[in-house]
Amino acid sequence: MHITTETLILPKEAEILLSALQLMDGKVDRLLPLLALLQAETGERSELGEALLNALHLIQRELNAFQILRQDLEKRMASLTGALTALEAEHRKTAEMIGEMHGLLMAPAED
Repeated sequence: MHITTETLILPKEAEILLSALQLMDGKVDRLLPLLALLQAETGERSELGEALLNALHLIQRELNAFQILRQDLEKRMASLTGALTALEAEHRKTAEMIGEMHGLLMAPAED
């Protein structure tokens, strides 16, 4: 019985990062028009402005945490990609050795 295995194809780092960055950019873009509301006409912050400022600070903390996670993800992806490449090379070498052994076993016996 011959088992066919499929190689694990990891998403490209750029695809993961791009989709995450687009998601965060969309969130920030929705808040940018509200920045004008942060200051009341007297120069003091309104209640709405204070709430928006707090929301922006929360988003900033989330963005900082996201950057740390993204950097960790980049390192892990590089490590996994390297390990996968090494496994693929080892698999090819093993397959070649099995092929050679098979060829030797199936060769006619010399008298």
